[in-house]
Amino acid sequence: MIAGIVILYYPDPPVLSRLVAGLRGQAQRLIAVDNTPGCASADVTAALQADIPVDYIPLSYNGGIGAAQNEGIRRAMDLGCSHVLLLDQDSAPAAGMIARLLSAESELLEKGEKVAAIGPVFIDGKTNERSCSIAYAPFSVRRIPLHPHSPRPVETANLIASGSLIRTSILQTVGTMRGDLFIDFVDTEWGLRARNRGYRCYCVPDAEMAHSTGDRAVRFFGKNLYTHSDLRNYYRIRNAIYLLRTPSMGWGWRTYMAIRIPFYVLLFPSLSAKKVRNIRAMFRAVLDGIRGRLGPAPESLMQNRGNAG
Repeated sequence: MIAGIVILYYPDPPVLSRLVAGLRGQAQRLIAVDNTPGCASADVTAALQADIPVDYIPLSYNGGIGAAQNEGIRRAMDLGCSHVLLLDQDSAPAAGMIARLLSAESELLEKGEKVAAIGPVFIDGKTNERSCSIAYAPFSVRRIPLHPHSPRPVETANLIASGSLIRTSILQTVGTMRGDLFIDFVDTEWGLRARNRGYRCYCVPDAEMAHSTGDRAVRFFGKNLYTHSDLRNYYRIRNAIYLLRTPSMGWGWRTYMAIRIPFYVLLFPSLSAKKVRNIRAMFRAVLDGIRGRLGPAPESLMQNRGNAG
C-alpha cells in the first residue's frame, strides 16, 4: 500500500483539490498533516475529499515540514504501508506517475541497486522549466538535463521532497527527516545521509509532476533565480551554515555551499522589498547557524509568515 503524505500550511483549496485529484487511482491512502495554526476551514476539509481513505492530522501549530513529514511517516508505518510519497500542497502528479516510479524502482532493485528514493522530473509552474539530475563536486555542482522521453532512471545526489517515493523499510534503516531543520535542506540532508550509508536517489525522466519552486522567479545573469520570503531566507542560510559541519553531507555539497553562502547573504537583501529586515534576518541566520540554534525562527522573524510551512 502506498500512502501519499501531503503537508498543509494555509493551503489554497482549489490547488489542494488538484493534488487530491491527481492521486486518484494512484495512491491507496492520503495522509494530510496540517501545520496551519487553528482548525481547518470547511473549504480545506472539502478539498481533501477523495475516493481513497484520508487521514487528516491537525497539528494546530507550525512545527515545520520535517516534523510534519515524520508524523505522516509514522502514521503510514502504523498502517503497514510499503511506500510513502511525500508531497507539497501545490504539487500535481501526472497520470500514471506513481506506477512509473514503482516500475523504475523495481528495475533498479532487480539489478542490485540500493535505492533510497525515486522521484519524477518536476515542471516548474512559473517558468515551465524541467528539473535536472544533480551531482556535487568540490566547489561546484553539475546539473544534468533529463530527456522527457527517456525511461531510464538517472542517479541524482538528492531529490526535492515533493514527489519522492520512499520505501518505509528504507526510512527505518536511514532514519526519518530532521525536524529541527524546520524547513530548508530537510530533503537534501536526508538524501545525502542516505547516500553516505550506501543508498542512492534516482530521477525518472518520463515521470512528471507540476510543482512550484520559490515565491517568484527572477532573471539573474541569464538564469532563473527562485526567490523566497525573508523568513525562508533565514532558514536557508542558517541551515546551510549548520550543515557545513555535518560529515554525512559529503565534501562536494559542503565545499559548494561554503562558497555560495556569502553570495546568498549579499544577494537575498538586494532582492527583498524590505532590505533592512532581510539584512537583520541574514545576520541572525549566520549567528544561529554557527551556534547550532535550530528549530523555529526567533519570534522577531516569525511576524513574516511567508511560505515557511
